[in-house]
Order: sequence, then C-alpha cells, then structure tokens
Amino acid sequence: MGVRNTLKIMTKDEWLKCESAPIMIKYLWTQEPLLSVAKRFEIYPSTEDWMDYLNAEMPLYKFYLSTCRKIWPLLIQEESRKGIELAERFVDGKVKWRCVSDYNWHVEGAAFRFEDPQDQEQIDTWVKDVERNHCEIVDKLSNEDGKVICTQKLLKQAAYFADCAMMYPSIQPKGLLNDEYNKFLCPKLLRQYVSYPLV
Repeated sequence: MGVRNTLKIMTKDEWLKCESAPIMIKYLWTQEPLLSVAKRFEIYPSTEDWMDYLNAEMPLYKFYLSTCRKIWPLLIQEESRKGIELAERFVDGKVKWRCVSDYNWHVEGAAFRFEDPQDQEQIDTWVKDVERNHCEIVDKLSNEDGKVICTQKLLKQAAYFADCAMMYPSIQPKGLLNDEYNKFLCPKLLRQYVSYPLV
C-alpha cells in the first residue's frame, strides 16, 4: 500500500476507456478526496481514526467486495465467504465494524491454510473441485499478465485478497493493494462503483 503522486492527469475519456483497474485506482489515490486520506495515514501507526474517512473510501470498499463476488468460485472456504458477507452487511449498516474485525481472524486463517502442508490433502481436493467446476475462471486468472500460476496459488491469492477486501478501510498506510491481486480487478466493475474524480 502507499501511493506516490507520479501519475499524469488521466482525462475522463481515458478513464472511461482504461483497461487497467490498478492504473485507475493508482490515479484515484492522487486525487481528492483520497489524496488527503492517504496523506493522513502516511505514517503508521496513525493517530487518525480511519473510521472518520470511511465515506471517502466507501466506493473502493464496495468495489473490492463486489470483486470478491466476481471470484466467488475461488473462495472455496466458508470462512472467506462469510467474511465478505459480514463486510457487505457492515456496508449496509446491518452490523457494527466490531463483528467484521472479530471475524477477520477466521478469514485470515482460511487463507493461511494454503501455506500449511498438513492441509495438503484438503487443498488438493479443493483444487480438483475448482478445476472441474470452474475451469473458465481458473484458466483466465491463472494465465493473467503472461504469468502462469498453479490453481493452488490462485486459490491462495483469492483467499488473501478476500482478507484484504474485508478489512480494506482499516488497512494502513492507505493506497494500492498488493500487486498479486491485480488479476482480480476489473476496470468495468470499478467504473460501476467509482466515478471519475473531478480534478
């Protein structure tokens, strides 16, 4: 995370035609109101309460949660899915942030299972199920950017992305998520949630 103001101005026409959600998000963080939010959280830990800036980040938060819905078949553990559902309920004002924050331990644990050799038999079952039932999304995302990755790694990245998406407003410093999540981000979906910033 963290943003540097190195992007040139993106015109509205460029925004509407852009085919890279990460470039669009990077640009958003160089514009108000997100630029001010990023500056307030440059130094970690910040004395600022991130909840005071939630309105500014809410469109991106909704985008990240919606992205998780788009890759739902890759979120093969109930904990990952429940975490996203809780975050959506928070956005809708149906639960307090405390519920989201408390449950995050389970979502992070679900992602961490992909790093535990003791769970390899279960992981192999998940991989086979996803490859058999959702081969289109696996083929598309495992070959993104010319970098071929195995299905297990793709599922692991999806699980960690769900963890980040769920907790997004509270993550500091503010700005871009890890580059390995770029494959999940869709510019068309981003435009549904985030308007072109008025410069």
